[in-house]
Amino acid sequence: MDFTYKRKATRDFTTTVEAVERCIGAHGFAVARIHDMQSMVASKGFEIQPLKIYELVSARYARGWHTAERDLVYVCRLHVYAEGDAVFVSALRPTALSHVMAGLEDDEYVSELERDVERLVDDAVG
Repeated sequence: MDFTYKRKATRDFTTTVEAVERCIGAHGFAVARIHDMQSMVASKGFEIQPLKIYELVSARYARGWHTAERDLVYVCRLHVYAEGDAVFVSALRPTALSHVMAGLEDDEYVSELERDVERLVDDAVG
């Protein structure tokens, strides 16, 4: 099973980040947290290529209840990163996470959530 949905962007890193940030709200998600990994490791004296990790939530799937297992699946992680001259947008697949979480294999919303995340990634890369 592939744990991520990954697409190559047609734009540079900064423009791809801007596209991702525009698409997040347009696809019904909100940003819970952004991790700028390049800046974080630079503050420790290391250099890496650009990498931003977005933690996204969707009110559509929250349904007012939270458990540690559901939060792992329903808080979507989206990554924008550079590998050489190429820029990629990827996301952890909610269905893949649900298969390793006890009791969530048949959760009716997980497949829908994954399709929404895939549409967001596809829209962001153009």
